[in-house]
Amino acid sequence: MNKLRDQDRTWKGMRSMRETIRREPFVLLALLAMATLAMLSGCKSQEASPAETSPVSSASATSSQGGAGQSGSDVVATVGDVVITRQQLMDRLLSAYGSQALRAMMLQEAVKEESASSRIEVSDEELDAELRQMKQGYESEEAFYRQMEEQLGMNPQEVLEDARYRLLLEKLIIQGVTVSEEEIEGYLDEHRQELMPKKQYHLMLIVVDSKKQANDVIARLANGADFGEIARTRSLDEFTADAGGDLGWVEEDDPFVSEKVLRAAKELSSGDIGGPIALDEGYAVVKVDGRGLSQTKSDEQIREDVRRQIALGKAPSTKDFEQSLLAKYGAEIKDRALRN
Repeated sequence: MNKLRDQDRTWKGMRSMRETIRREPFVLLALLAMATLAMLSGCKSQEASPAETSPVSSASATSSQGGAGQSGSDVVATVGDVVITRQQLMDRLLSAYGSQALRAMMLQEAVKEESASSRIEVSDEELDAELRQMKQGYESEEAFYRQMEEQLGMNPQEVLEDARYRLLLEKLIIQGVTVSEEEIEGYLDEHRQELMPKKQYHLMLIVVDSKKQANDVIARLANGADFGEIARTRSLDEFTADAGGDLGWVEEDDPFVSEKVLRAAKELSSGDIGGPIALDEGYAVVKVDGRGLSQTKSDEQIREDVRRQIALGKAPSTKDFEQSLLAKYGAEIKDRALRN
C-alpha cells in the first residue's frame, strides 16, 4: 500500500507535469544535500586538523583492509578490520548520484537566471499555500518535517527553498501560455466532483496471514495491547510495519488503499478498530485514528489551480523545458564521468 496519491486518468493527465515538477527536484535536491554534507564534513575535518591534511596515497585511500596509513579524519566507518574512507564514500556518491546532483545544481542556476530575466518571483503567499498543500495528510507540521528529515535528510529551510524552486520552475514553464475562461468553466463542469472536499481517515493497519491471527490481534488490542507495538512485531505490510502500522491520512477514494479497508474505515468512528478484513494476501486489522475533510479552498483558489493545470497541459514537457533552459544558458558538463 503506497502512500503516493494519484487521481484518475483524466485528472492525472492535467496534473502529470505538475507532479513531475513537484517530486523530481525534491529527490534530486535531497541527493545534492547528501553529497554536499559529505563534502563539507570532509572540509571541516581538514580545517580542524591541519596536521592531518597531507594527501593520502592512492593505495591507502582505496584499500579496504586495515587502518594503517589512514588518518583519523579520513576514516568514516569500520566494519571489523575493514576501513571505509571519506574518499571511498565520496567516490561512491559521485558514481551513484553525481550526474543527477550536478544536473540539479545546473538547473537551479538556470532557473535563477531565467526568473531574474523574466522578473518572475514566488510570493510569500504562494509559498505558504504550497507548503500547506505539501503538509496535507500529515497529522501535524512537526510530523511533516520529521518525515522530510527522515526520508530525504532535508531540514525545514531546505524544504522551503525546494518548494520555492519548484514553484519558480512551474511559473517559467507556463509563462506565455493562455487559458480562456471558457476552458476553465468547461474543466470545472466536468471535474467539479473531484474538486470538492473529500472525507479523510487517519488509518493504522496490521496485516497478518490468517483470519485466526487477525482475531487474535483484535483480542489483544481489546485487552489493552499497543497497536503500534503489534504492528512493528507482527504486521506483514512492509510500508507501515516499521511506522507502527501508521498509514497516515488517506482520502475516501485513495486508489492505493484496499477498497475493503476504506469501506471498513467509513463505518468506524475515530478510535475504533475493525476487522478481520480479507485482503488479496492475508487479513487486515484497521484502526481509525482520526477523521476529517481534505482542506477546502475558495472558488478563486480553485479557479487558479485549474488555470495552472490547464496551462501545464498545454506547455512543453518538464524535461524538454529544462533541456531548452540549460541550452539557453550554455550549460556544459566538463567532466566526462558526470555526463550520463
